[in-house]
Amino acid sequence: MKSIFLTILLYSSIQLFAQQKIEKLQYAETLIEVPKNCTAKSEYEILDCNGFSAQWLFFNEEMVKQKINEQIFKQIEGQFDYKSKKSITFFSQNQPFEGFVYNMKNGSSRIIGFGKVNEIALLLNLGFQKEPKNNDELTLFEKNFITFK
Repeated sequence: MKSIFLTILLYSSIQLFAQQKIEKLQYAETLIEVPKNCTAKSEYEILDCNGFSAQWLFFNEEMVKQKINEQIFKQIEGQFDYKSKKSITFFSQNQPFEGFVYNMKNGSSRIIGFGKVNEIALLLNLGFQKEPKNNDELTLFEKNFITFK
């Protein structure tokens, strides 16, 4: 009986932990609140938040020297079904990023960029229903990840 009770207690604890909603994203030492109507997949990824998604990977200096960020960039790009690509400079947390805008065949767009936030090198992968052209087309939440000058 005792082992059944412990099994049920353990299962309930696991279920409760698995169902906890992630309320803040960890973006290069910056905490970003997840909007109420959105769900984060992890502290480092939010998918389909009113048509916006964001994922990021951190790199240490040795990884950047070995150009691992460039290899991953190419791997991500290889997964895209896009009709056009153009270079872009943007800002994330007021820090410069270089990357590309991909206009996808389904009408959406992706922006991949590399830069540093709080001295942490990262690769940023953003998704939009429609390519943003200026800051007025970005929500307050999206401006945590990207702005234009």
